[in-house]
Amino acid sequence: MSRIIAVIGVFLVFTLPAFAGGRSEGQSRLRVMIVERSEVPRDQGRVNDNPWTEYVQREMAKLDIDVRFVPVGGSLVRHTVMMATNTAPDLAFTHGRLLFMKFAADGGLHDLGQYIPEYGPNIPAVLGESHLRLGQIDGVQYAIPSRREIDARYASFIRKDWLDALGMDVPTNRAELTAALRAFRDRNPGNVPASELRPWGWFTDDPGTVFDSDFKLFDAMYSFLEHDPAANMGSLWPVRDGFRDFMRWLHDLYQEGLIEREFATDKFEIKTRHVVNGSVGFIHVPWDYLYAQNSSSVALNLARNVPGAEFVPVDVFEGPDGVYRKLRYLPTRLYAFSPRRSRVPEAAVAYLNWMLADDTAWTLAFGRTGDQHTIVDGLPVFGDLQRYADTFGYISESLRILGDFPFGPKITSAVREQFRVNDFSGNDARALAMARENSFQEPVFQSRMSTMARSGPGLIRIAESYWVKLITEPNFDAQFDEFIRRMNDRGMQEIIDERRAYRERFGVE
Repeated sequence: MSRIIAVIGVFLVFTLPAFAGGRSEGQSRLRVMIVERSEVPRDQGRVNDNPWTEYVQREMAKLDIDVRFVPVGGSLVRHTVMMATNTAPDLAFTHGRLLFMKFAADGGLHDLGQYIPEYGPNIPAVLGESHLRLGQIDGVQYAIPSRREIDARYASFIRKDWLDALGMDVPTNRAELTAALRAFRDRNPGNVPASELRPWGWFTDDPGTVFDSDFKLFDAMYSFLEHDPAANMGSLWPVRDGFRDFMRWLHDLYQEGLIEREFATDKFEIKTRHVVNGSVGFIHVPWDYLYAQNSSSVALNLARNVPGAEFVPVDVFEGPDGVYRKLRYLPTRLYAFSPRRSRVPEAAVAYLNWMLADDTAWTLAFGRTGDQHTIVDGLPVFGDLQRYADTFGYISESLRILGDFPFGPKITSAVREQFRVNDFSGNDARALAMARENSFQEPVFQSRMSTMARSGPGLIRIAESYWVKLITEPNFDAQFDEFIRRMNDRGMQEIIDERRAYRERFGVE
């Protein structure tokens, strides 16, 4: 009995006959997309050619599948170009649900459901039928959704040492936050050179897909709106009551010099450098942004550069009803699919099935037993964490297309604690709890949304072009009216009508 079954006793493991479709010589060539999540150590090779991609290739060869990894950037534009030019790998994926829905609506994806009974029985057994529905459009399994263990998204953080120096309490709403930002600007408690001071730093440079779930300031925006799940499903954010006030608030903060001036042009690395150098007072970022458990930790580097500096998690985006609501992730990270031009969708399903076999899932999550870890009382025990990172950790997430395997809370908790070498005075745990509290999920559309698929990309481009203008340029009202007019010209109202029709047909989830 395998170690996972011995420990958990809940998973069925299926074995498959060798996959014999595709090429005349008896082996099917499967091109698999891979994205570099961490820098590959020089002695390990490249993201598509290293000891672990070789391991995958050896294992898949036993199923008569010749795997070739194709390194691809993660941008939406790159995905769209690959699909349009028929150059996407046989097994690809996207994080964007809107993009997945567009590919499906355009007829660009295989129905993978027809291959699951023969080539992918592990898929429903491990992921579950209800989870698989996230990859269905009108009941057709166009994608296999990966699994996400932690669904928390964003949290806010403020410099507690700056507040203490000013004799100010931690803010609890937008008005108090604004007062704190002004005090940071006017009284400069960190003695930061004026040209470098950023009361609100790490400010996002784009509005995501029309201020939707991937918008990094979604929680701030939502605090201006009434919490209404029916409106969330049947409308778009720019026309909701309160959205204009949200944008005007950001505009006013920028005009007062409270938001970093270069937010539209500074890259991730530069914005993070400002944070670790101690020139930023407030940020709204992924809940774990500060708390990496390695030398890149923002919190540790800040404390090293500026002794006594400390960010603490804070709830400031209070809604009209007095509740601090946050958007949580869907229980999936990405959508794995096979483009219609692929001649080996069966091999793609067989590959995903192999990833969900118990021994494979264990190896792809923890490395090899006796090398990256040992087993004590059925739990993986990691010794040298740096060696783990250098010999396996750099590639693990890139290979695990289907995300977090459900090993069970005992194993998951034990692994998480071993990698939590710094407790950050409990701030990381508080940030996670804060990001989860009063959280809600975005609407999920599981039928073809033709208008949204056709007009959505154009609306995204308009929103992107006006995001910076609305915040930085002086004539806010004229800019906002023009923004809404252009959105309507590109089909915004038609998308709203389509969403309302969906809501009437299927109800509010």
